[in-house]
Amino acid sequence: MISKKEFTEQVEKLLRGGKAGVMDSIVKVCENNNIEPESTKRLLSDPLKQKLQAEAQSLKLINRSNGSQATITSFFTK
Repeated sequence: MISKKEFTEQVEKLLRGGKAGVMDSIVKVCENNNIEPESTKRLLSDPLKQKLQAEAQSLKLINRSNGSQATITSFFTK
């Protein structure tokens, strides 16, 4: 099994390449390591979570209006 540090390093390496976004990089690392994307919750570092949330907001995949209570960060804390 891959460690959180190794997972983060692999995702960051793909991000530095500039060809993929955070979500795509996470999925690619999961494919390369035979990990189900749904099980990456424990592998995501805080900086990766923040980048993922920022990307999701820019793509309007999550609602961050004043009345919104859901965030990616709140998902990871449950």
